[in-house]
Amino acid sequence: MIYTISPAAAAETPDALRLAFGTPERAEPYLAALGGGERDPVGLFVARSGDGRMCGAILAQPLRGGLGVAWPPRADSPEAEDALVHAAADWLRRSGVKVCQAFATDDELPDLGPLARNGFVRTTELIFLRRPLAADEVPPEPKHPIVFEPEGPPFSDRFRTALLATHERSMDCPELTGGRTEEELLAGFSDSGTGNEWFLAVDREVVLGVVLFAPGPEPDVVELSYLGVVPLFRKCGYGGELLDFAVAAATLSKVKALVVTVDARNEPGLKLYTRRGFVETLRQSVFLAQWPTE
Repeated sequence: MIYTISPAAAAETPDALRLAFGTPERAEPYLAALGGGERDPVGLFVARSGDGRMCGAILAQPLRGGLGVAWPPRADSPEAEDALVHAAADWLRRSGVKVCQAFATDDELPDLGPLARNGFVRTTELIFLRRPLAADEVPPEPKHPIVFEPEGPPFSDRFRTALLATHERSMDCPELTGGRTEEELLAGFSDSGTGNEWFLAVDREVVLGVVLFAPGPEPDVVELSYLGVVPLFRKCGYGGELLDFAVAAATLSKVKALVVTVDARNEPGLKLYTRRGFVETLRQSVFLAQWPTE
């Protein structure tokens, strides 16, 4: 059967999202973000059979810095699923996406079949960690006179240089770095939304690394969205001191917990977080599709 793939119109957004996600409950957050169907959805595609009936849907979104994210399609046949994936991938590439991500817990892995058939490769697992915070917690005494300088954006040259350096030989999803330009890497961190904070770690004028915070997935939770040490100072104990600062800063902000996500392949990072009281709460498989610049 030949299927027609097209962007979903605003009027069919609710039905398309419920079809794409399988249940109204899973579709609701995305429907709310689109004003309940009052605005044209961007990245929502539908498949129609020869009689014009909607028989499948997929949602894909471009992100900052050449990244994108896709959710697996749902349709009444593998052919319709494949057609939806191809349409979404072509649109993402034209939108400047070089690396597209998809995520799944163990029970969601079967849903990723259409993406896996069409260029998405299971790359690693992400481990979600959480550390409860207590208002009366006393931070450990620092071993070095590290100063944490608040940053932009716009970022200073020192911060830009340090942030890029921390990506060298990183063990956290290094596949996201390859193929993207330095400006694209920096753009992925430049969201100036409410609650984002950036710090440059400096020891006696020597730049050690960076610490970045973002709003957490729920109220009263802060996310440690990035912690990186420049290669020269790795395995010197600075990572632990940067993490101690992150815990202390989150505690001072009077939130209940600090959360972080780590690549399962990053054993040193996982050991560090575990020693500092972080506990695993969830795992997700990561599937990536990488598209060279045309």
